[in-house]
Amino acid sequence: MISEQAFTGIKVLAVARIVAAPFAAYQLAMHGADVIRIEHPDNGDTSRTSGFPLTPFQQAQMGHNFVAYNSNARSITLRIDTAAGQAVFRRLAKTADVVIENLKGGTMARYGIGYDDLKQINPGIIFCSVTGYGQTGPKKSDPAIDGVIQATSGMMSITGTPESGPLKTGSTMVDYATGYAAALGIVTALFQRSRTGVGQAIDVAMLETAITMMGGEVQRAINDHETPPLVGNASGKGGYVSDTYRCKEGYLSIAAGAASRRERLWKAIDGEDIPADPRFANDAIVAKNMQALNEAVERKLAAKTAAEWELILNKAGVAAMEVQPLARGVRHPQLEYRHFFHRFDNTGDTGLPPFSVPTAPYRLSASPAQIHALPPKLGQHTDEVLAENGFTQEEIARLHADGVV
Repeated sequence: MISEQAFTGIKVLAVARIVAAPFAAYQLAMHGADVIRIEHPDNGDTSRTSGFPLTPFQQAQMGHNFVAYNSNARSITLRIDTAAGQAVFRRLAKTADVVIENLKGGTMARYGIGYDDLKQINPGIIFCSVTGYGQTGPKKSDPAIDGVIQATSGMMSITGTPESGPLKTGSTMVDYATGYAAALGIVTALFQRSRTGVGQAIDVAMLETAITMMGGEVQRAINDHETPPLVGNASGKGGYVSDTYRCKEGYLSIAAGAASRRERLWKAIDGEDIPADPRFANDAIVAKNMQALNEAVERKLAAKTAAEWELILNKAGVAAMEVQPLARGVRHPQLEYRHFFHRFDNTGDTGLPPFSVPTAPYRLSASPAQIHALPPKLGQHTDEVLAENGFTQEEIARLHADGVV
């Protein structure tokens, strides 16, 4: 393992709120970047207090959404909507490597701290903007959150069942995927700068990210002019046994798409009579008798619990897992074995109980992701960061007195 991480020495100014942009910054912070969160002095990132019911985390302005992806970051308060705050931001940006922001399209430029402004004082700056629809086009200034992007992208139209109608995912998946897209764009731009010495602007759109996440379905829609049907938990591939089934206790998700896996499945559940039934003779016939097939599978699975079937089917070489409540899923032995979560047992003066946060889902053998600092309290590092950037104690005191920080 090397002592220095990939982004050690990289300074990131994050004018980032809620999920996508902070999540992108978190990816860099886990690999050594100095991520400085720029927050409004009055209330900071709204994710600090969002959520219901009220918990000690919200009361401490450290809501669950905030602590999930802000470890290793530092926080300063700054009114960038004022001339004085904009002047401070420009001084910070002069020595920054990356700016990531997800304000309404055009806001940073209107404040005089957009990419065209900052590259005049720092040609190497990489400026990443995250918005719902991108920096150009008829919807460039429209507000957007994850749910409406899932709606307009068509993602909701292929999620759910005919009975439920369109559904969004249980989590804000487009937000997180957009964060990964933004992080990849930033990493690519940093690599390019290492060759040219010149920065660039990055325009990340949640809508385009959502479309990217539906590759095969999108190809079907754009080339065959059709929307895939709602298939619930099934694979949507005709007679394949790929669905979620009720067991003696709990539910089991089975993916037996290949004929060889289905053969192993029938043997493991003592269900070799199922494919012998004329109603299930081939995929074309099965497609017309899917409900009957599912009922036949569930009659076999009723003999054992989902947890028991999981062990049996995995041993038989069939992909099958019990449907876990999230509160159990996060404690899966596989995650514990791989130390996926970082636990903060000493929470200092945050007022929070001990808690855990997710790390990176990929492992670098020489320079792995590391968590070394608690998510910051609002404005915790204001004076520290300003001093590092050449502000005198008198200047800092005046900024406080004027309400700029």
